Amino acid sequence: MKLFCQVGSFTYINFYLADKPFLLGPAALGTIFTVYLIGAVITPIAGIILDRIGYRRTLRIAVGIIIKDMLLTLIRSLPVIILGLTMASTGVFICQAAASSYVGKAAGKARSSAAGLYVAFYYFGGVLGSILPGFFWETAGWAGCVALILFMQAGILLLASKLWKD
Repeated sequence: MKLFCQVGSFTYINFYLADKPFLLGPAALGTIFTVYLIGAVITPIAGIILDRIGYRRTLRIAVGIIIKDMLLTLIRSLPVIILGLTMASTGVFICQAAASSYVGKAAGKARSSAAGLYVAFYYFGGVLGSILPGFFWETAGWAGCVALILFMQAGILLLASKLWKD
């Protein structure tokens, strides 16, 4: 569900920022995606963190980062929203590193099958992230999208807490 959150937030934040009070045009909206570059920096660091504190603890911290920083995007200040998106993306990349690493560990001898299933569900989550927040956008705008993303984060935390073993 990490790709769900990333796709959902970056798809629907564009509608939010194109509207009042921001009124950003296509070029400005496109530059927001540069925050993805944080992944090139954070992913190798995430591996070090995973080795030091374990999968579940790393995931908990990362989800906490995502939740806190998605809430920042509700503040009507463009610099604060960009900071929130950047930091939430940081959390997503850490979660991605934790989840993909954990799949290999948990799968044992069935690593290739587990990796294939993981990738399939990862991208399926991305597809859902482009669609489901739209229903929340229609009824509650950006705040509704954020609420859905936070709900998904809570679900991820619950599942990993119950099913993951360090």
